[in-house]
Amino acid sequence: MKKIAIVLASAGLILAILAQYALTNDWMWFKVFHTLGFIGYILIISGLACFFLWLIHQFSRDEKNRIKRYYHRQHDESEVNTAQR
Repeated sequence: MKKIAIVLASAGLILAILAQYALTNDWMWFKVFHTLGFIGYILIISGLACFFLWLIHQFSRDEKNRIKRYYHRQHDESEVNTAQR
């Protein structure tokens, strides 16, 4: 998922730069490149969204593992305490 996000963001960046270059140099097909630039912005935003979703998923997975370890450790300590009584 991370690779997809990087590819989307870089393709969008290239399209957006190309559109800006077409604007500053008054190319004949400016309207086409302007449309491609808009698509590029959408790709950049989509790529960043995919990357942040992947990042949030990683953080939540790490947190779930931490919580599992904490509760297992707490459960093991309670079993030790009841066995000592």
